[in-house]
Amino acid sequence: MQGAEGLFEPMFISDEMAPVTSAQNWVQKMVEFEGALATAQGELGLIPIDAAKEIAALAVSHNLDPTELGVKARASATPVIALVKGLGDRLSDASRPWIHYGATSQDVLDTATMMVAKEALQLIFGELLSIGSSLASIGARHRNTPMVARTLFQHALPTTFGLKAANWLEGVVSAGVSLERFYWEELAIQFGGAGGTLAALGDSGVEVGRRVAAIVGLSFPGLPWHAQRARIAQLGGSLSLVIGSLAKMSFDIALAGQAEVGELSEEQGVGGGSSALPQKVNPVGPIVVNACFRRMQGLLPVLYGCMLAENERGAGEWPAEWETIRDLLNITATSAQRSAMTLANLVIDEGKMLDNLKLSRGNVMSERVLTKLSMKLGRIAAYDLVREAANRSTLNQSTLHEELTKLEAFRDSFSADEALELFDPLTYLGSAQTFINNALERWQVALPGWRRIAMDEKA
Repeated sequence: MQGAEGLFEPMFISDEMAPVTSAQNWVQKMVEFEGALATAQGELGLIPIDAAKEIAALAVSHNLDPTELGVKARASATPVIALVKGLGDRLSDASRPWIHYGATSQDVLDTATMMVAKEALQLIFGELLSIGSSLASIGARHRNTPMVARTLFQHALPTTFGLKAANWLEGVVSAGVSLERFYWEELAIQFGGAGGTLAALGDSGVEVGRRVAAIVGLSFPGLPWHAQRARIAQLGGSLSLVIGSLAKMSFDIALAGQAEVGELSEEQGVGGGSSALPQKVNPVGPIVVNACFRRMQGLLPVLYGCMLAENERGAGEWPAEWETIRDLLNITATSAQRSAMTLANLVIDEGKMLDNLKLSRGNVMSERVLTKLSMKLGRIAAYDLVREAANRSTLNQSTLHEELTKLEAFRDSFSADEALELFDPLTYLGSAQTFINNALERWQVALPGWRRIAMDEKA
C-alpha cells in the first residue's frame, strides 16, 4: 500500500508524502542500508565481494511484506530481526553469514529513518518555496494596503496588509531556517554496532561507516547516537516550528474570514461546504492546518521524553519514536501543502480592510494624538484628555476628532489642518515599509538553500 489508507489518514497525509513515509519505503530504506553496509565491507575486504554484491542486489528483489515484519516485531520489539532473517532466507548459503555483519537493529532503523526524513524534507521544502513566494508577492503588492492591527482581538493601530503578510513570511522563514540547518547538518547515519563501539569490525568500523554514509547520501557523525536522541528531538522540534508558523498564519486567515470581518477568504470552489447549511464556504485549508497543529502538540513531547534513553540503548524510548516521527513528517507536509493552496487561492478584500479600519471612528489614531498632545500638555494631562474623548466617542458614536475639537486645550494645540493630519492612518505607519523590506530580504537569503533542498542538490 503506497497511499494513505483508512477513514481519517488521507486528510493528514498528502498523495505526494504517502509513498515517502509508507511502511514499504521504510522497509526499502532498511534494506538499502544493509546493502550499503555489505558494499562498504566488500570494498574494504571485510566480507567476500560476491556476498556483498548478492546482499546489495536485494534492494530491488527482496519483496518483504511490511505488515508481516511488523507482526513478527511483537516478539522482539523491533522489525529488524525479522527483516534480517527474511533477507538471509533470500541469500545463498555462502552469502548468508555476511548479512548485517557488525551492525545492530538500531543502526538499521535509525539510518532508515534519516533516509526517509531526507526525502520527506525535500517535499516539505518544495511546499515552503511556494508559500514563501506567495507571501513575498503579497507583502510587496499590499505594502500600502491599509488595515487595522488587532491586539487582544481589539482594534489597536493602523497597519498594512503587506506588513501582516511580511510577518507571516518572517515566521515561516524563521521556522524553515531551523529545519534547513537540520537538513544540512544533522541528517546522519547511526552506526555503532551492538554497544556503540563497532567492536565486531575491529579497526575498520569508522572507515566502513564513512563509506556507508556516502552510499546512502547521509553524513557520518562524530560518534554513534543510539543513546543520544537529541537528533530525533531536533527533527521533531524543527518540524513543529514549521507547523506552528503555518498554523499562526492559517488562524489569522480564518479569523479574517469571519462574516463580520470579511477581509480574507479562500476562492469559491476551494473552501468546503456544510452538510446542513448550503450557503457556507468553510476555510478548509486553515481548518486542516489547525488540526495538524493540535496533533503536533501531543506528538512533540513524546520525542523529548525519549531523550532519557537509558545507558547504551533505551528500553522503550526508541520504539516510541517511530510512528511519532512519521506522523510529524506527514502533518508538516500536509500543513505546508494546504497553506500553499490557501495562499494561491486567497481572496483579499482591500475595501473591507479599509472599512474595518474606519469602524473605530478614528480611535485607532489615539496613540498618535497622545504623543503629539503630550508635547503640549505633558503626558498625564494629555492621556486623561484623549482617553475621556475616546470614551465619549464610543458613547456618542461620534469620531475622536469631533470630540477632541470640542476641547479648548486641543484647539489651542493644533490648527485645523494639523488636527486633520493627525487622523490620516496612512501617515502613521512608522517603520512598516522597512520591516516589509527586511522580511523580503531575509526570504531572498533563504531561497537558494531551500531550492537546493527541494531539488536534492548539494549545499
